[in-house]
Amino acid sequence: MKSKIKYKIGELKTVYDGDFLQIKQRELVFSNGKKKIFEYCLRPDSVTMLPFDEKGRLLLIREYRYEDKKYEWFLPAGSVNKGEKPLTAAKRELQEEVGYNAKKWKKIFRRPSGSNFILWHVHVYVAEDLFVSKKQGDEEFEIEVVPTPLKKAVKMALDGTIENEFIAYHIIRFNELKKSNRV
Repeated sequence: MKSKIKYKIGELKTVYDGDFLQIKQRELVFSNGKKKIFEYCLRPDSVTMLPFDEKGRLLLIREYRYEDKKYEWFLPAGSVNKGEKPLTAAKRELQEEVGYNAKKWKKIFRRPSGSNFILWHVHVYVAEDLFVSKKQGDEEFEIEVVPTPLKKAVKMALDGTIENEFIAYHIIRFNELKKSNRV
């Protein structure tokens, strides 16, 4: 469906260029002459892994978050470095955070950030046939690896035990894909 709203899009300009984030602005001029500045936060793409051990358990992690002063539940995840392929980043992050790599990798989906103002993509992988790989993380706080049956992980996602909505979504979506034999 084509939009009936007419507007002129201005040039995207960088107003902040940090080590990890960029802030960009652009002006939109609408058909009624009204002008509005839109701001966007750009960050590197990220990867999230759903690693399964030999018993079919999902390797959840608990990581201390100093902002909240508590341990929180996550899946192994991290940023894609400049020039790095998402699968390479997934393998690196799994090794750094849980000390494993996998023989079988499958990208199950890629999703946008979910915002028009924070721009990046999340590449989500399933990792199976895990093998021990030297854990050499860059994390400031220790990460606890917790092998968890998928059914329990889904319950934790649904009941709010896993507070991060992206992580909860990835677990629930994977479970639905698995139930319908799409993974």
